[in-house]
Amino acid sequence: ASRVVLVFAFACLWWIFAIMLLKGSLQAKPFSAASTSRVQTSQRMLVRLSAQKTENELDVLKKKLGEMADMGDLLGPIGLTYGEEVKTVRRPKKADASKEGAPLGVDLGPIGLSYGASMGPSGPAGDDTAPPAPSIHSMTTEEWRAKYEKDGTIDLWVEEEFNSGSRLVGGRAVYKGGVYGFRTGEGPSAGNVAKHTVKITNHYANQVVEVEVPEDRYVMWEAEDNGLELPYACRMGCCTACAVRIKEGEMYQPEALGISEELKEQGYALMCVGYPLTDLVLETVSEDEIYELQFGKYFEEQALDPNNPESIERDDYALSIANMDE
Repeated sequence: ASRVVLVFAFACLWWIFAIMLLKGSLQAKPFSAASTSRVQTSQRMLVRLSAQKTENELDVLKKKLGEMADMGDLLGPIGLTYGEEVKTVRRPKKADASKEGAPLGVDLGPIGLSYGASMGPSGPAGDDTAPPAPSIHSMTTEEWRAKYEKDGTIDLWVEEEFNSGSRLVGGRAVYKGGVYGFRTGEGPSAGNVAKHTVKITNHYANQVVEVEVPEDRYVMWEAEDNGLELPYACRMGCCTACAVRIKEGEMYQPEALGISEELKEQGYALMCVGYPLTDLVLETVSEDEIYELQFGKYFEEQALDPNNPESIERDDYALSIANMDE
């Protein structure tokens, strides 16, 4: 029991000490976000430096410290990290903004791309308030509520263009009568581009197939629309299930992330995200071949050569866990 009492007493004393220490530090260093405090600090610095600085040097220093105080007003605590090269940032008036062409967008960098040339300062400033972005919806909010929210509730399975993206492949475009994937390579061709003959040797099925593919469609998608079956998995250029070797011709495949640029230069391609630029002669290759070319040399150097200083020791226990997980 005495030990419990001692521990409790020690804990109380510790908390009292901590509270007193915290209270003292707060009193000693009160926080203030006002720029006047920073200006007073700047003035005190000038007094201490006056014995060492000439009058001109003091004027320059005073100007820089004043600019730092203004920057602190804009950036808050971030302003404390700025050195003597800090310059004052002042936003242009609205008249200047329209004249210059949206300087606010310049201030915001990439974020400014979403703002128009007439963008003004934020907040309830009357005419300075930014205009609302134009809606792509065919109905106003009032019209939508009058049609779909008559009794104050909305059907969970409501079918309209705004929510079509969650229930239709192709979203709003399909809801409004369009087709999925138009001009993406996955959807139908625009019909105004050249077509190329693509000959594919499919070693998985022991067959040779041939199909006409327009330049604005992926090889695999056009082949499937013509009733052909080709190997695939992700269908978005991230794996190597549909990998082929280009024996003749040229293919454009900017979205083929599953193979390196080095392999592309060696003639490897992915049919699921590849556009034909000429007539093509292709043959499928195994994923093991692609894997060996991309990662095999690193495995050999770091896992099979014990004399390599960068060799990685094999962990059979971790491998067995990974196999069980799969």
